[in-house]
Amino acid sequence: MANNHPSDPIARVRSIDSQQQVTGESSRCNSRRNSFSSSNRGSVSCLEEALSSVVGVLQLSASQESLDDEFKQESEIEIATSKVCSSCKEENQVQQALSVQLARQRSYLHGSVGPFQSLLGITELKRTLSDSQLKIFIGTWNMNGKTPPSTLEDLLLPTPLQSLHDVVVIGTQETNGERDEWEVGLQETLGPGHVLFHSVELGTIHLAVFLRRDLIWVCSVPESDTHSTRAGSAFRTKGGVAIGFSIFGTSLLFVNCHLPAHAEKFAERERDLKKILFSLDLPKELPVRKKQRDVTSNYDLVFMCGDMNFRINKPREEVIDIVSKTWVDPSSPCERGLSMLLEADQLKSSLKNNRILKTFNEADITFAPTYKYIPGTSDFDEDKQRIPSYTDRILWKERKGAHVRCAHYDVAKQLKCSDHIPVWGAFQVPIKPGRETIPLSAGTFNRPVYLEGMRRRLQAWDPNKGSLSNSASCSLQ
Repeated sequence: MANNHPSDPIARVRSIDSQQQVTGESSRCNSRRNSFSSSNRGSVSCLEEALSSVVGVLQLSASQESLDDEFKQESEIEIATSKVCSSCKEENQVQQALSVQLARQRSYLHGSVGPFQSLLGITELKRTLSDSQLKIFIGTWNMNGKTPPSTLEDLLLPTPLQSLHDVVVIGTQETNGERDEWEVGLQETLGPGHVLFHSVELGTIHLAVFLRRDLIWVCSVPESDTHSTRAGSAFRTKGGVAIGFSIFGTSLLFVNCHLPAHAEKFAERERDLKKILFSLDLPKELPVRKKQRDVTSNYDLVFMCGDMNFRINKPREEVIDIVSKTWVDPSSPCERGLSMLLEADQLKSSLKNNRILKTFNEADITFAPTYKYIPGTSDFDEDKQRIPSYTDRILWKERKGAHVRCAHYDVAKQLKCSDHIPVWGAFQVPIKPGRETIPLSAGTFNRPVYLEGMRRRLQAWDPNKGSLSNSASCSLQ
């Protein structure tokens, strides 16, 4: 079978998925299926069995030999692309058996109480992440209750990236009600190299964490919690959700929040954010020296995203005029106009003065305000006369010695079905070795979501053309 794929992994996935010319509403409006059980999880050892069973269900017209060739190509690309998976080069190496002499000496047991030869020690860390650096992709999107497009590569696979990241975190607000459909769509877009490690929701607030699939063996059990700032409300739209876990010896916390709207509720937003961070009860099992009320003080690295709803303190007409003059050339915004907007940004003020928020960092903003647009267009909404603002943000907090580097901070402006533009960030963080005293996740992940995502990819795949079929069905059976 001819290999028609580009060598770049991001370009390869996008070139395949771009063939599927089906809009989100037309392909998903009739999609209904039984919800997957969150607790129904499997291990990576089931993946080959899972994929073979999917092939049987689909009754692919292609021969088994063609399918094997395709998977062989996938493996070759992963091995050749060290940026995608630094441990791929060692996957085909046979693990050397422990010598009898060493076993009789019992010296190998020292690894279980030391940092070098243990499961989470330096040797394993270097094998998994050769430079001890973890790449994290974070996206946040207020979906305005709209059905997402059938293909999500503009959100998950932005063209500035050269490779898929190790951890992919997507936080949404005002999420469309079909949680399982959304998670399967994310899985389908990311492909078999990543699995849904954990997800949590509170009303319309949703957070999902996908991991490079070999990393699930070096993680602690994922823990999550939620807090609604509208107590007693049957339909919870404001509040926060969080997922915490450790990779090797570095603990990570991801928070997604949706704060009160309107420019005049600046103080209420700060109060609600404090309530969220002081009400999330994490960690629960992961060891911590002294658990603090502020959940962000219990982890090495904290990433917080969401529709924080902070506004620009300028008249609407002035903001629109500045935007129109600043982004005449979208690739090179006028620095003076941009600085005028950011100087009036409420969140920038909080990052300097608020006791909680001043411990957080944000990368430089170079994009236009992300709210409020007429859905389907690049024009600001006229009906409600909202002031265009940077409501959608990604912040991070780091412990001393754990330096976070932000490589990209941008928007997915191609996604216009909502009145918000999605924001994404690409980060690189240091990872330290750990010990087996933590509750290990033991390779668990959301197997039903994985199977359905791969079923859709295989169902849409035409091995004779080397691309996705335009007539592929996206509905659940």
